[in-house]
Parts: sequence; C-alpha cells; structure tokens
Amino acid sequence: MVNKKYDVVIIGGGIGGYYSAMALKKGGKTVALVEKNSLGGTALRWGALPVKKALDSFKGIKDKYNETKNIRENLINKWNEDLSILDSKIKEDLINENIDIYIGNGKFIDSKRFTVEDEILDAQYFIIATGTEPHSIKEIPIDGVNIITHKEAIDLTHIPKSITILGGNVEGIEFAALYAELGVDVIVIEKEDGILSGNDGDLVEPIETHLISKGVKIIKGIGAKSAKVSKGAVETLLEDGTIISTEKALVTFMRKPNFPLGIENTNIKTNENNIIVYENLLTDEQNIFAIGDINGILGMAHVAIQQGLSVADYILNGIPVDTSYYILPRAVFTLPEMAGVGKQELELKEDGISYKIGIALFKDSWRGWAKNIDCGFVKVILDEENKILGLWMIGENVSEYIGLIGSVIKDGKTADDLLSNLIIHPSLGESIREALLQGKNRR
Repeated sequence: MVNKKYDVVIIGGGIGGYYSAMALKKGGKTVALVEKNSLGGTALRWGALPVKKALDSFKGIKDKYNETKNIRENLINKWNEDLSILDSKIKEDLINENIDIYIGNGKFIDSKRFTVEDEILDAQYFIIATGTEPHSIKEIPIDGVNIITHKEAIDLTHIPKSITILGGNVEGIEFAALYAELGVDVIVIEKEDGILSGNDGDLVEPIETHLISKGVKIIKGIGAKSAKVSKGAVETLLEDGTIISTEKALVTFMRKPNFPLGIENTNIKTNENNIIVYENLLTDEQNIFAIGDINGILGMAHVAIQQGLSVADYILNGIPVDTSYYILPRAVFTLPEMAGVGKQELELKEDGISYKIGIALFKDSWRGWAKNIDCGFVKVILDEENKILGLWMIGENVSEYIGLIGSVIKDGKTADDLLSNLIIHPSLGESIREALLQGKNRR
C-alpha cells in the first residue's frame, strides 16, 4: 500500500467537509478529502440544492397552464445534465485548490492513519464530516424503488403519478411543494397535529394553503403504521386503519448516523445517534474533530458550513469554536418560502415571556405594488422594551433576506436601532420598517 502524508484529512465530501477543506487549503495546509459516494452530500447533491433549483423554476408563475407545462418538460429533460454540471463544479472547485480527492469507503487504522482503496493517509488532524442518511422503521422498509428516500425522490427523470410523503417536516413539505408543481398527486401524512411542527401557525398557514390549492392532501394527527408493496403500488396503513395506495412512498421522518469504518480502532466515543464531541468540536481523540450532522448538535447545512469553517480556523489560528446557536436562521424552501431568525410566539408562550408583534404585508409596500405581489408578510416580535426577539417572513425568495439578521438579535438591538437606519425606497425591505413601527407602538 502507498503511504501519503497530509496536514488534514477530511472524511466526508458534503457541504461541511467541502467548506472546511477549502478554508484549510487556502490557509496553507495540505488537505485530502475522502468521499465514499458522490461529492456534495445531502445539501449540495442529494436533496437540498437540487430541490431548491427545481422549485425556483416555478416562481412567478400564476397558474398559467401552458407555461407551467413547458417548465415541467424542460426541467425533467435537462435534469441529468444539470446534476452532471453540479457534480463537475464541486469537483473542479476542490481540484482547483489542489485538494486531493479520494473516492471510496475508507477506514481508520488508528487515530493517525486512515486507509482508502490501496492507500494509507497519514495526517496530523482528521475531520469527520460523514453526516447522516435516511432511515425508517422495520414496518416501512425502504427499498429504493417503491418506498424511497430523498436520494431517489430527487431523480426527476422518473416522476411517479402519485406519492405518499411520510412526514410533514421541512424535507417532506419541500418535496410535497415540488411534486405538486410537477403534477403529481401528493398525500402528506403527519403524525403531529400540524405540518412544520415547531413553527407559528400564521407562518405555516400560507404554505399549507398553497399546497392544498395545488391538490395536495394533508392528513394530520395520524401516523403511518406500516407500508408494503402490492401489485406495483405502495399500500400505507395508517394508525386509524385507513389504507392509502400510491405509486410510491417517500420516507422523511428518520435519519441514522454514518459512522466511519474503523472508528472502533480509535478512542472516539459515540452513542446511538452521533459522535460525541467536546470543546472545539474535538472528539476523545485530540486530533480528530466531528462536524455537521454526525455530531448531533444541529442537523442543518448552514450549521455544518459554520462548523467546518470554525474548525479550520481553530486548526490554522487557534481560534476557539463557537457553537452557541441560540440565534439560528432557518428557512423552508416552499412556495411561498418561510424564513426567519430568533424566537417565535409559541416558544415565548411556553416560556411565559411577554412580547409584542408587528406584521406588515408585502403587497401593502410600494415595491410590492409595483411587483404585483399578492401574498407574504414580515412579522417582528419585540419584548416590552422593544428589543427584537424574532424576525420572520413568508413570501417568494424571503430566504435571501434573513442571513445576517441574526446579528441584530444577538447584539440586543431594538426596533429604534433598526428604524434609525436608512432602508432603500422602494424596496420590499420597507416592510420590515412598517412591521417594526406597528410592533413598537403596541401595548
């Protein structure tokens, strides 16, 4: 076997591993990245980004049948070509930075060596970024053909006529939105009393209303008990005895960790769902880090990116890793989108905290009028001293506006602090001002 030495070896070519590798290489380290399947992971290649790209195709369409039909056909016909371009872009970015890429299911020999194919990678540091993968219960066995995961669901060259989506979570609802636009008969099964659990009802309602208007059937408060394939269809048995038959079923409600092979040859500790990490995202091996979903802190792509960059900064400059995510931007990429940062009303009610809200509709802004916007709003949540506790939006592309708002809340800014800034006129951002003014003046 060939022995190669690196400063850092990253195990997992998803979004966290990608950003960490790029940052470390730019910082002067020799870097290798190991990926067992395809580069990009769930965020870039197997779900999140492709779903968003597909949904973007339908934005701005107002039920124009012929236009929607043409979009569907063009999207499906070009899908494999688009994903091939995406694969090439990820690989080229890494190669252009002179990052060595190894494709194969490698294994730890010990805390200093990792073998992949016929090569041994010797490194000062390892970063585990192997993520998680879809999982199910034994009564609903995933076969990848009829009972599928997001990896199969994103193959738009094989669109079913009907599908049952098991789980009204973010992944399930985003796929429901996409499949509805593609003309698929969609049924969503959600065991909780509402979809997108953990979000305020007024934020969820426009998304649910749009899905229903597209023919999506949403069953709430009843879970799926089992599923089986019969005569080319999937029969899903619900807890109340109802049987739903569709061409395919998409499982979204569970995930399991991708522990790297040979982890038992190190001192790394794990539990059932994740690798245990401590300060600076270090494991029980003081040269091995774990970032992203595999460490179980928060299963979101932007968290994995931040952790990947932070660990790189720690290795390069000794800067401690900050994992305080109490101010966490979130988005649901549906039609319309939901995005926001900070607290929601349901959290404040649970904690018994007094608050005020201000709401401004995008259609009431001058820019909203000019763009013929007919839905969406801004919602700000303030405490009794007008400090901003949360800022949330519903509307087209609102995920683009939220990214840096977290610093406003983290720094304890008030409504007056934001109102003292100039907001471009005319712009949809003026709706934030209107919501702040409304909330500020409430008792």
